Amino acid sequence: MKTEHFSREDVAYYSDGLKIAAHLYRPADWTPDDSPRPAVVCLTGYSGRKNVATIDIPMRLAREGFIALAPDYRGYGEAEGERGRHRPLEQAQNAYDAVTYLETEAGVDPDRIGVYGSSFGGANAVWSAAFDPRMKVVVSAVGVHDGSRWLRSVRSASDWFEFRDRVRDDARQRVRSGEKTMIYRYDVYPNDPAVDKPQMTVEEHGAEDVTHVDMESVDACLRYRPDWVVDRIAPRPVLFFAAEYDTIVPPEEITATYEKCGEPKKLVMLDGARHNHVYEFSNTEYFEIVASETVDWYRKYL
Repeated sequence: MKTEHFSREDVAYYSDGLKIAAHLYRPADWTPDDSPRPAVVCLTGYSGRKNVATIDIPMRLAREGFIALAPDYRGYGEAEGERGRHRPLEQAQNAYDAVTYLETEAGVDPDRIGVYGSSFGGANAVWSAAFDPRMKVVVSAVGVHDGSRWLRSVRSASDWFEFRDRVRDDARQRVRSGEKTMIYRYDVYPNDPAVDKPQMTVEEHGAEDVTHVDMESVDACLRYRPDWVVDRIAPRPVLFFAAEYDTIVPPEEITATYEKCGEPKKLVMLDGARHNHVYEFSNTEYFEIVASETVDWYRKYL
């Protein structure tokens, strides 16, 4: 039987009055008498759930001696909140409060807290760190960094104009009527049919997947631009990952923000990789690159 070199505890904290479910990972050899350790908030992508894609990195960090906290976003997984509401600024607040929660946890060094985000979690990691100096080290893996640029980059010109006008028209109707329109998540951004995704079921992951979001969430995404504030993170270090054949978040989305970021910074291009290859369930070889580089980054700077 395989022995896990970490422990996982179901915990919860409050953010904007809502109870946020999270997994707290610790090294297997941790005891309350240990010296305080560095800790990392691990932010998931657009699926919003702590135990779908963003499960590999916190487990790896705990095996390597770090404490890691992986929360659901409000309205997702086991967290309280309105389903179908995907508001980036509210998710950033969840991230700020996750740091505050870690400051209260036994064994955490409050001066050595980092943040890791993948896909849309990369957007939230960059944005949150720009406004919260308690996040001492940042990692963004295949991250979205400008909502409008991102959603434009994954569409043809004609599809983009139609999509943009649809969001605009819905907003004009919504402010007059208060009526809500829902949109299928993969109509907001594309899936990658060339790469398997995990089974997002209650049986597998313990919480129902949110398949639709309201159009106001899309409107909010279009105005979310961590790219505009990434330069405010320096002199705190930022590590970026981009996948060469990423059809969900094209690598240009990452390189454009990397150029604006201050030092110290590093960009790791995953040659030949696709978006989901940063996750262990999809590709163990690429995941090993991401995990090793991430651990080295935190060991060096955190």
